[in-house]
Amino acid sequence: MKNNAELLYQSEHLDCFLYDNYAIPMITHLNERKGAILKFNETHNRIIFLLKGRINFLYENQQTFIEKGRFFLLPRGGQYMVNVDDDASIVIVNLHNNLNFCEHYPIVLLYRLKKELVINHSVLYPLRIGKVIQMYLEGIIKTYSDGLRCTYFLEIKQRELLYYLRAYYSKKDLTLFFAPILNDDTEFAELIYRYHLSAKGIGDLANITNYSVSGFKKRFVKMFGVSPYQWMEREKAKMIHYDINCTNKSFKEISSKYHFASQSHFNSFCKKMFQLPPGALRERTICTMRID
Repeated sequence: MKNNAELLYQSEHLDCFLYDNYAIPMITHLNERKGAILKFNETHNRIIFLLKGRINFLYENQQTFIEKGRFFLLPRGGQYMVNVDDDASIVIVNLHNNLNFCEHYPIVLLYRLKKELVINHSVLYPLRIGKVIQMYLEGIIKTYSDGLRCTYFLEIKQRELLYYLRAYYSKKDLTLFFAPILNDDTEFAELIYRYHLSAKGIGDLANITNYSVSGFKKRFVKMFGVSPYQWMEREKAKMIHYDINCTNKSFKEISSKYHFASQSHFNSFCKKMFQLPPGALRERTICTMRID
């Protein structure tokens, strides 16, 4: 097998509903020359990895010099400027989804640990890129340049990164690293991710989080940047897309599983989200095997 294998069946990847279609890409690789100035107006939490060079990071009249081999967190809601002091290679991972490290260690546990630490929130807390993270980033750069940007794949890579952080960095380091985003929003988000699949609508989630529906909507938009309806619809679409393409479930079973009032409502949803009815979507599937 060639080590420099190229991505096969590119049109199937590019035409897929799950191709990376976020307004802000989940993963980005930048090569910047000395003297370049980068500006970030954060709508998402991001982890910045500096593989090469040196940068001068400016935020709220504070400046921090970051050397190669380090990575740090940019919390959403801020405006940041980066001066590139030496030619730099930078990988940016935007954290779009659930930030749990694994099924048994949700990030909310760090929030509880944070209460025991004295933390200066105006100071970055960079961590060193270890061997495992280095190999992870090399793989990310290769697949990114090849055009492998399926949303499903990228979400797996985000979870992989968080698991590596859990496995190779101390809880104290992780608490200091993630401190800017460890707040009561963390617990709110944890409830959303835990219960959105079983919830039948926004009212259910509002009850679970102890909010009125109007209060829940305001809190949700502040946390996720979109309305709860838009977010839940997109999450549902991803799961339906998988069930149609990669399982043998009947359309009636899928429609019932996701609480559609009728088959016609299910068909209309598929046409809206995938531009195809479920039958046509399954016919053009790229899956060669389906599971029950």
